Amino acid sequence: MQTVFQFSGLSYTYPKSNSLALDGVNLSLESGDSLALLGPNGAGKTTLLRILCGRLAVNSNALSIAEEFKNPEGTLDLSKCGILLENPGTYPRLSIAEYLKFFASFYDVKDVDLQIEKLAKRLELPDVSTAMGALSQGTRQKVQIARALVHRPRLLLLDEPVANLDPGAREAVWELLADWKKEDGGTLLVSSHILSEMEQVATSYAILYKGKILRSEKMSELRTDEFILHVQLPEGVSPEAFKNGFPADAKITHVESGKASLESVYRGAIQAAEGDFGK
Repeated sequence: MQTVFQFSGLSYTYPKSNSLALDGVNLSLESGDSLALLGPNGAGKTTLLRILCGRLAVNSNALSIAEEFKNPEGTLDLSKCGILLENPGTYPRLSIAEYLKFFASFYDVKDVDLQIEKLAKRLELPDVSTAMGALSQGTRQKVQIARALVHRPRLLLLDEPVANLDPGAREAVWELLADWKKEDGGTLLVSSHILSEMEQVATSYAILYKGKILRSEKMSELRTDEFILHVQLPEGVSPEAFKNGFPADAKITHVESGKASLESVYRGAIQAAEGDFGK
């Protein structure tokens, strides 16, 4: 499987800042995977995406990009990417169709009207003749997702793509992205705070805290250090006996480790990091 990009010991400090926004980050994304970037606000998720997009410059040794996704300058070829980071502006006088065609004009999009029609239907957008300035915040967000997909990119970089959407709209977005992955062989890097959805959508995850990667692994490898003990109590002994310690005559019948939830793993990693930083 091809590695789309790899960060190796990446550190970054914003101008006039005395602290590292990213600190020794090692992270990679494989072709066809969906990587969820997780962490509290200010953890470094958006900074990482900006660096990958070339909006922030770093030492070339800290970032390697596959030839397929690289431009002649050696940075990420944005023509092969769909990007949703900062809002690029709503152009309120343009209709939805005009807005999407404007961005599609930067790429070689065949059958652009058909592509817009398909995306509008999947995302349940209003009539594409509707002016951008008349849209609600959530609908504008869906148009931005359509903008990122209009040229059928091979790589999507999304920063909180469903933050302003209701549950039904979020589900429609994730279903659309799942189909995009199957049909176009897409690779996804997404930042989100909705852990339950990331557990279903992503194939791997990375937890950031104050610029550091706390934990990074495949979603299928979610694990916990907690175990469930199944105990057979002696006759006449109630579970209340455990308040005074493990009953002497109790027998452990088997131990169950079970798969942890992403939320429990995330919470444990952040709590441990906060304790370490507080020392």
